[in-house]
Amino acid sequence: MDALLNTAEALRRLLERIALASGWLLVIMACVTTFDVVARKIGMELPYTKLQELEWHFHAAIFSLWMGYCYTINAHPRVDSFLEGKSYRARAWVEFWGCLLLALPYVTLVAYFSLDFVAGSYAVGERSDSTVGLTHRWVIKGIFAAGLWLVVLGILSVLLRVVVFLFGDKSPDEVDLQIGHVEADV
Repeated sequence: MDALLNTAEALRRLLERIALASGWLLVIMACVTTFDVVARKIGMELPYTKLQELEWHFHAAIFSLWMGYCYTINAHPRVDSFLEGKSYRARAWVEFWGCLLLALPYVTLVAYFSLDFVAGSYAVGERSDSTVGLTHRWVIKGIFAAGLWLVVLGILSVLLRVVVFLFGDKSPDEVDLQIGHVEADV
């Protein structure tokens, strides 16, 4: 069980490093957005379509590169009304079956077919629909596909923690399984 818990923690740390490293994209995106707004206000003649597309590419990249880590820390949307008042073990069982029967098969299937999505984009040299838009659309599609695979790793990390908790002799604190309702300090 310790090996499973170590694997889960290694996956979570990997996802955390990727998420934190990609956080610098926020700074770049803010600079691009600020430049776009200021350039428009002062009337500069620029390819604004490229700037706007670059902005949404950064949004998509940030979202994609954070999805897997967010799953491991329970920072994703949940409907907790069903589990409200249930024991930690009951919530762990719901998480176990949810990961095993719903999340893992679905996200793995979508991630698998996302590879064809990227390959097709690359093969045809897909670019923006706008004549002055960005080229190489496969790059952002590739980042999105990578993000889906990161979610698969996040689900595996959580599933391993649930398995250790349900079938091992570790306490909830030792497993560090974050499930159910979470309140964040703001």
